[in-house]
Amino acid sequence: MKDIIIVGAGGFGREALYLIKEINKVKQKWIIKGFIDDNLEALKGVKCDYEVIGRIRDWQPKDNEVFAIGIASPRAKEAVTRILKEKNAIFETLISPFAQVNDYVELGEGCVVTNGSMIGDCVKIGSFVNIASAMIGQDSLIDDFSTVTGYVNVASAYIGKRVFIGSHSVILHGRKIGDDVFICAGSIVFNHIKPLTKVFGNPAKKANF
Repeated sequence: MKDIIIVGAGGFGREALYLIKEINKVKQKWIIKGFIDDNLEALKGVKCDYEVIGRIRDWQPKDNEVFAIGIASPRAKEAVTRILKEKNAIFETLISPFAQVNDYVELGEGCVVTNGSMIGDCVKIGSFVNIASAMIGQDSLIDDFSTVTGYVNVASAYIGKRVFIGSHSVILHGRKIGDDVFICAGSIVFNHIKPLTKVFGNPAKKANF
C-alpha cells in the first residue's frame, strides 16, 4: 500500500483529504501521511487530523510515496507539480465514490473529481484538472491545470489550459474557452473567449476589475 501526501494545505487541500478518506472507506488504497506546503503554518488554527510535514520545494519523493494535488489555482498547480515531477513524483487521480463518471471518459494524471460531480460520455480531461461538484456535458474537452468549481455546467465545450471557472457559471454548447481565462462566479458564457481574458456576467463580458 502506498503512502499518499497532499500537495497544498489550504481549503482545497483539505477537500482532497476528505476525498481520500471517502475512497479509503470503499477500498483501502493509501496510507495518508499529511500535507506538504511551503507555508508550514498553513493549518494553524484549523481543525485537521493531519499536519504539514514539510515544504513542497524541499520534498524529495520516496519510492513508496504518491501525491494528490490540493491546490485550486491553475498557475499554482502548474508551478508546484512541475517542481515535484522533476523529482519523479507520481500523482494519483482522485474520483469520489459519489461522483458519476460515464462511459469512455479519459482523465489524465493528478485530477480531482469531488462529490456530486457528473461527467458525461466521451469527455476528455487533461492532467491536474479539478472538477468540484460540477456537471461536464458529453464530448467536452478540458485541458491541463484547469479548475471547474461548484455547480458549474459545461455543455459540450472546449476549455483550454489553466482556466478557472467560478461557481454557478454556465458554458454553453460548443463554446471555446482559451488558455488562461478566468470566468467569474455566476457567469453565463454565450460566446468564445480569447486567451488571457477575465469575464463576468450574463452574458459574460470582459471584466475591468
